[in-house]
Amino acid sequence: MYIFRICQIYFFISLFFISSIVCADQSSITKDKIQNFYNGVVSIDSIVPDDARTSKILGTVRQGSGVIIDHNNILTIGYIVIEASDIKIGLPNGKKIPGKLTGYDHSSGFGIVSPIIKTNLMPLKIGDSNKIELDDVLLILPSPNKGIGSMAKMVSRRPFVGWWEYFLEKPIYTLPMNQSWAGAPLVNSKGEILGIGSLFVADAVSPGTLTPGNMFVPINLLKPILNDLLKYGRPKSGMKPYLGISTNDSSGKVIVTRVSTGGPSDKSGIRKNDIINAVNGNYVNSVKNFYMTIWNSGDIGVNIQLEIIRNNKKVIFNVKSVDRIDYFIKNKSY
Repeated sequence: MYIFRICQIYFFISLFFISSIVCADQSSITKDKIQNFYNGVVSIDSIVPDDARTSKILGTVRQGSGVIIDHNNILTIGYIVIEASDIKIGLPNGKKIPGKLTGYDHSSGFGIVSPIIKTNLMPLKIGDSNKIELDDVLLILPSPNKGIGSMAKMVSRRPFVGWWEYFLEKPIYTLPMNQSWAGAPLVNSKGEILGIGSLFVADAVSPGTLTPGNMFVPINLLKPILNDLLKYGRPKSGMKPYLGISTNDSSGKVIVTRVSTGGPSDKSGIRKNDIINAVNGNYVNSVKNFYMTIWNSGDIGVNIQLEIIRNNKKVIFNVKSVDRIDYFIKNKSY
């Protein structure tokens, strides 16, 4: 009965948002306009070596979409292409061409891919993700090779904490869910890029409320780092110290759920199921608090002191942080 009630609530919430989209003024979104928008959307397929750092978690065969941002470059979500040894770009005309990873930023999750051969790309304009209103009609546009596009609405902007040392202050949450979100651009009625599809979320409207939707990385996070990504392959400033540790705080304690093999924490002796009690002498009780304490400790390379509870005993470990990109295996596409 409880599950039925939850499903019923979700149905009515979804029906409300779908109805509001249908009833919204869509006169500015025509079939021809949408077709023009699709001229700036591509598919991306990548192959990742078996020995890559991310192969066990993300797999060795990855796929999604991307959006053309200028005549030479395509923006996507980074997990599709990071550590890829082979990248194929599917153009709007159906042709597939080889690509390379030009830039990656872990803090936002953005990845930039570029064709290896000279190609005539038709970009979409970069918009302003700070100007999205709750009643704006938005479009989620995966490549037709990967899924069906859909209308959506933004339903919230709130922090997101990822167990993989990832945090976004104001990502864009949308309803209803699009099943082909990975790398798909979120655009407005003018075809301006507002975000890049990152995740499926079960509670798009608010934490704990069953409302399956999507989370998009705001396009404004790209603007201050774009030139660095194109020139150097990574941001030259603002990079966060990386420890190579996954955590969970659902029990009210920060518990280590995974230690990246060969990463800083692994080398220092941190183990799965360790409880992180303090960072540099500061008590932590949530994953967000844990991240913020680390990132406020200094630049990449800073030594982080972790107070661990293991077998009911407190143990101190010193972990030398690194640049996350340097931890990844380099290959011909990067």
